[in-house]
Amino acid sequence: MSTVNRVFELQDVRGRLVRREWAPPQVARLLGIDPDVEVDAQRLAAAQGFAPQVLEYDRAGRFMVMPFVEGLRLEADWITHPARRVAMRELLGRMRSIDASRLPRLDLPNRLRELHDRLALQASDRARAYGSEVERCIERLEVMSNDDSVLVHGDLTPENVIVCADGSLCLIDWEYAHRGQGDEDLAGLALDAPQAAEWALSPEEFPVRIRARRLLDALWRELAAVLTD
Repeated sequence: MSTVNRVFELQDVRGRLVRREWAPPQVARLLGIDPDVEVDAQRLAAAQGFAPQVLEYDRAGRFMVMPFVEGLRLEADWITHPARRVAMRELLGRMRSIDASRLPRLDLPNRLRELHDRLALQASDRARAYGSEVERCIERLEVMSNDDSVLVHGDLTPENVIVCADGSLCLIDWEYAHRGQGDEDLAGLALDAPQAAEWALSPEEFPVRIRARRLLDALWRELAAVLTD
């Protein structure tokens, strides 16, 4: 979603690497970032072959080291490429099959409310513009089904997908990963690729999930801009 966390490329005897450094604790906490959860989720995904291995994790130093992933970012128009459609649909299916019970569940209505309230404390004028929409979205989410047992990346956009030489997909930036509902990541993809909505597990509820994801992104960007200004 942003550049709040810092990423550096480096080289040592292990080869080409990436060092990821998290924002200061107070900023990370306000934005809902928990390094322990991110690392745990990335390890779950790495065990299935679609995320970089975590080579080092220093909780006190607030950084981790992983291999550099060779490849290109997923095209913005990936949905129009048959091979990418197949690869993405298969990836979503694999994620939906992973037992993520060891990860914390994301209470989506509460996350929306928290981000809005935190933005109100930092920039009330910006928060006011979202108030009624946030409340309407929360009302809809609270009456929806929530089978929240699968691995959710939390920020699944083309910017966080690497296309490897063999055509496989590798996901990076797991800072908003959690245990959640199987359509959450699809909602993020559908913001810019609405055709992907046909893969929804709960089609009747999917428009609300898209609205929620759009609001999450907007509130996060507003809050991050204030905190890092």
